[in-house]
Amino acid sequence: MTEQQLINELKQGIIKKVYYLHGNETFLVQTYAARILAKCAVDGFNLVKFTGNPDLSVLAESVETLPVFADKRVVMLNDLDAEKSDSAALEDLLAILDKIPEETCVIIHITGFIADTKKVKTKKLLAVVEKHGVVINFEKMDDRKMTEAIIKRAFSMGCVILPNNAMFLAKLCLKNYTMIIRELEKLCGFHNYNGEIVKGSIETMTTRQLESGVFALASEITARRGASSMKLLDELIEQGNPPVVIMSTLSMTFIDFYRAKLGSVSGKRAEQIAKDFNYAPNRAWAVGKAVSASARLPLESLRKCVNVLCDADYRLKSSPVEDRTIMERAVTELLTLC
Repeated sequence: MTEQQLINELKQGIIKKVYYLHGNETFLVQTYAARILAKCAVDGFNLVKFTGNPDLSVLAESVETLPVFADKRVVMLNDLDAEKSDSAALEDLLAILDKIPEETCVIIHITGFIADTKKVKTKKLLAVVEKHGVVINFEKMDDRKMTEAIIKRAFSMGCVILPNNAMFLAKLCLKNYTMIIRELEKLCGFHNYNGEIVKGSIETMTTRQLESGVFALASEITARRGASSMKLLDELIEQGNPPVVIMSTLSMTFIDFYRAKLGSVSGKRAEQIAKDFNYAPNRAWAVGKAVSASARLPLESLRKCVNVLCDADYRLKSSPVEDRTIMERAVTELLTLC
């Protein structure tokens, strides 16, 4: 099902037994999970929320319980990961979802990770969901759709933003719609929810998302997506980030990957890895992300990547060669190693 088809069904008051909402645009995942919940019009007695993989006996009871003084009961499952279930648990989960009562709506919404719909267990889960309900993948918007969404969102808050400024804001936020909405709300508040949002305001008020942008670049590199890697590098440079700072942050990201891999091959969890390498509490999150990002990469490849970045950092600080050339060469070398 598409986003527009879901909108049309909700307008008509059509509520399916089960929804599976996932994708790169987590803001949209969260938004539509909330819209479906609102359409069900349930109160606290008829709403149950779980995070992660729940106790299946509790889940079964929650799904099968009839609503109290209402037409619907809603069970929300945030970040349910089928791949973390053993075979028996998965079969029990599928059996629960296969027998959802008419009075119950189950909303599975994935915001903490990107679901791999090609994996066997996830495919089995989606097959059962599609049998009784809806699966929607909220993919990254293209430039046209993102521009339109920003303009529409600004208008809903009493402001006007021209297409070129909407795209400028998107680039500063690395085209991450969740970040864009946060910054747009801040900009509309700055303009007292009235008038035009101009480029000067965007430049002054918008937080440049360097670390998250560089992590996105590192993720594209490790996935061997050359074209999108170069595009992300261009966007980071266009934001006005100094090349030395970009390279330093990219180096730190790959060092995180290397440390995470060292810990993982030793059988350690992310929390212990962060403790072993003395990560500050406000950076411990980076280890969890690094464990996932480095999972398929050999330790030796990551070691070579760190060496490439160290060499590029040295050349950026001492060579007369154009900065962009050094950075593009480094990214190309990293792509061949991953």
